[in-house]
Amino acid sequence: MRQDTDATTGSGSPPDAAEIAQLLAAGAAAPSSHNTQPWRLRWHDGAVEVHGDPDRALAAADPDGRELRMACGAALANVRLTVRAQGRRAHVQLLPEPEEPWFFGRVRPGAALPPTGWEVELAAAIPRRHTDRHPFSGRPISAALREQLGRAAWRERCRLVLVDGSEQRRQLRELTAEAHRRQRADPAFVAEWERWIGHSDRVDDGLPHPRARHEPRPDDAWRLRDFAGTIAADERFPGEDPVEDEPTIAVVASYDDTRLAHVQAGQAMEQVLLTATARGLASSFVASPLEVATTRVQVRALLGGVLWPQMVLRLGRGRSVHPTPRRADTGD
Repeated sequence: MRQDTDATTGSGSPPDAAEIAQLLAAGAAAPSSHNTQPWRLRWHDGAVEVHGDPDRALAAADPDGRELRMACGAALANVRLTVRAQGRRAHVQLLPEPEEPWFFGRVRPGAALPPTGWEVELAAAIPRRHTDRHPFSGRPISAALREQLGRAAWRERCRLVLVDGSEQRRQLRELTAEAHRRQRADPAFVAEWERWIGHSDRVDDGLPHPRARHEPRPDDAWRLRDFAGTIAADERFPGEDPVEDEPTIAVVASYDDTRLAHVQAGQAMEQVLLTATARGLASSFVASPLEVATTRVQVRALLGGVLWPQMVLRLGRGRSVHPTPRRADTGD
């Protein structure tokens, strides 16, 4: 499937070595479950190719590879934005070779075309986007910004559903807690979790200690997976109790639940996250209710039964955080 930012083709000066390195680094900065970075990025025949890395698949948390495909979609979105920021058209093909199930897309730089100011802003947000597992301040997100976040998903043929109603939020919190309990009771999930999470010797992937903690705070509704223990005094917002974390909750959803839809949802997710970053918002993921099949079905029903939920996002005003580690061997 071709997804060009502009249908016009033409010749232009190809990227030099430094620009190619910038494209690959942008792709490698995408988010992924457990920070597994499950992609192989390479420059081949004048294009950046994004392949999935089966050795980094999560058999317990992501048995059908949906989140892996979303991560590769996010990497494609970053590469495409960086091509545009470099002043070239970006010609994108998703699932370009159906006989290669791990080949999710290529981005080919084309003729010269100045980027828009917004494309430059989004590309600049790529290295600043980090998953923030701290509590948020509780300051509301404006209606204008919520609309802008929704448009970011819409441009990628997806929807961003804001979970606003108190009853909807209550049900989603309960489903999140139920999914978390089921996963923590699954020995395969726990073993996989402990492979990737909390190891001081993981320097380029996973979530090293102390960035990850294994048990939730008993009074925390949304951050069940990653936060436990005490909140240091310097992590608190003046005049606010960060434990009472009531972030904006949004669901990236697609119209289908196919391999292509998962890649597109990953692109939409990254566009939303970069828009949030560019506008000063922090973000993190609430993955568990969509990783357990039964609770995912219930989340879909909660959204009306038409859209397929692909990722639950937690958005709000946070603190600056350090980036998760990145591996150097992302290429072939």
